Amino acid sequence: MRCEICAGVGLRNQFLLILLRGVAEKGIMEKHMIVKHPVFVGIVMGLTLLTWGCENPGSQEDNTPTVRTVVEQIPVIKVTTVKRGDIAVPILATGTLFPAHESKIGPKISGTIEIVYVDEGDEARKGQILARLDQKNLLIAERQCQAAVRVAEAQLKEAELKELNLRKEKERLANLFEKHAISRQRYDDIDTAHSMALARMELINAQILSARENLAMAEQKLKDTGITSPFSGLIVKRFINQGEYVTTMPPTTLFLIMNIDSVKMEVGLPEVHLANVTIGNPVEIIADTYPGVTFKGEISTINPMVDPGSRAFKAKAEIPNKDHRLRPGMFARVRIYPKIHKGVLIVPFKSVIRRGGSTAVFVADGDRVSLRTVTVGITDEAEIEITDGLQEGEEVAVEGHYGMADKTKVQVLRD
Repeated sequence: MRCEICAGVGLRNQFLLILLRGVAEKGIMEKHMIVKHPVFVGIVMGLTLLTWGCENPGSQEDNTPTVRTVVEQIPVIKVTTVKRGDIAVPILATGTLFPAHESKIGPKISGTIEIVYVDEGDEARKGQILARLDQKNLLIAERQCQAAVRVAEAQLKEAELKELNLRKEKERLANLFEKHAISRQRYDDIDTAHSMALARMELINAQILSARENLAMAEQKLKDTGITSPFSGLIVKRFINQGEYVTTMPPTTLFLIMNIDSVKMEVGLPEVHLANVTIGNPVEIIADTYPGVTFKGEISTINPMVDPGSRAFKAKAEIPNKDHRLRPGMFARVRIYPKIHKGVLIVPFKSVIRRGGSTAVFVADGDRVSLRTVTVGITDEAEIEITDGLQEGEEVAVEGHYGMADKTKVQVLRD
């Protein structure tokens, strides 16, 4: 630290100058005067030494100039390899998911609900009984039909025996008639009786057929008391309870069932895409419920009619959904890929820059990068097709290259 005297160095210097100026003005600066006044000389020398000491404080280290070392900063870039792959420009749309199969289940016959076996949210197999109607009256009708069939079959046996006897009698009388042993009248009587027996057999056979049809109808009605699932799926809604009376006219809805092993999505697309979108085009579905998860499917149906008001056409996409994560009614976004460029050179979209009105990339060449002009094709906003200017296996910069000059020395980081 400087001493307190140093704080007044400037003031003393000014005082010394004033003193010297005053002496000069009075003419006492002559050589013989200075010699004759030693006190004055001592004061001047003391102030001079004091001033020099205060203006040069500190050690030798304080007066040594500082030497600064300049280190060259080498930029760091991240590179990736040019590869071949498939790329497509998607058509973006939104829509609502709905099940591949759904059905409102109603009764086939009218009756009273005796028991309900399933509830909302339950899984049902194809053919599984979901509910059952009261069967008491139908069981009685079935037994009546069974009895009618048995009666008709017994009558048929009786008619067959009668026809057999009449046939034998007719054959015997026919021999006698040929020998002129009996009259024509007697032979005609037996022939008529036999014909009537055959007609009765036909009538009874018809009665048996009718009785069996009535029995089959009664059995079917009895079977229809069980309300079955038309396909495997989930019970989405249950509309009835035990003891309610349901009818076929008007039809009563009992259950709403959906099969969501696959789901569909209907979207409206501008008519300009009608020539490009075809059945089988791959699609990707993104639902807000599952961020970052992509579900894959394909176009299953295309409506060829264009709405004259909206100038759009309808297309349906079907998406496998074995794990049932996608549910009917969900809002979803869809990407449709109408045309895929297969086996082309692709690089990350962020590696391509605009420089001097041209499209270019920085290619890693040892410890430097070269700016190279390229020709690009389609892009899906994550990757971009390179049609000319690059070779498979070359490395291009993807990070740290913006604003960089050609032939810049760099430090390379690889994925």
